[in-house]
Amino acid sequence: MGDEANRPIKSLLTMEELVEVLDETGGARVTEVAEELDRPQSVVHDYLSTLRQLGYVVKEGSAYRLSLRFLELGSRERSRNPLYEIAKPEIERLADESSSELVSLVVEEDGQAVCLDAAWSSQSIQYNTFPGMHFHLHSSATGKAMLAHMPEDHVEEILDRHGMPERTPNTITDREELFDQFETIRERGLSYEREEYKLGMMSYAAPITDDEEDVLGAVSVSGPAHRMREDEVEAELTNKLLSAINIIELNYGAR
Repeated sequence: MGDEANRPIKSLLTMEELVEVLDETGGARVTEVAEELDRPQSVVHDYLSTLRQLGYVVKEGSAYRLSLRFLELGSRERSRNPLYEIAKPEIERLADESSSELVSLVVEEDGQAVCLDAAWSSQSIQYNTFPGMHFHLHSSATGKAMLAHMPEDHVEEILDRHGMPERTPNTITDREELFDQFETIRERGLSYEREEYKLGMMSYAAPITDDEEDVLGAVSVSGPAHRMREDEVEAELTNKLLSAINIIELNYGAR
């Protein structure tokens, strides 16, 4: 959710609520959406039929669901980000060289982390991570890697706006503790997330910066905590990660 508008258009707010219901349910009938939103069925039907006319909703039997039009728009916007095309080969290579890890390319947008790309090895565990996924910066390795290399006033603004909600008992929710960790991240060039985003999972991440040292995004390698804690695994994966980051930055600067 972005900053509140001075004069928000109520119909657009209602449309967002409706879209969220269809997203959460995977599809629903007019009566079900109306009950969820506590709105008259006739009003809900008008919204759904209009969204269907615009191609954002499809009707299957008596139920409505979101269309793949959202995928088209998101994919088109993603392709406009030069980092995506430049980093994609390295993301896939990292995934191919891993055994059970998830490799993610993440950027910051409007104070939140957004997964731009994700790749798994053929033998990896299936993670609930997908392109377009939004999450808080403070609770992930990629988010902390980016925050650590941003101006402090911008970080403060992000934390003031989005807060530091607790995802697991290990999530850092104290601002001073988070800033202390930033110093270590800058010294190592790496960020660690130890079951802070999801219990049983750990991640290593490194930021991607341009020639001006501005943050473009971050890449993470995530996997089962018991495996990621092994010294040999950590050394191998972090070396491969930093190598991939170096290639991405060189190719980005040469574009």
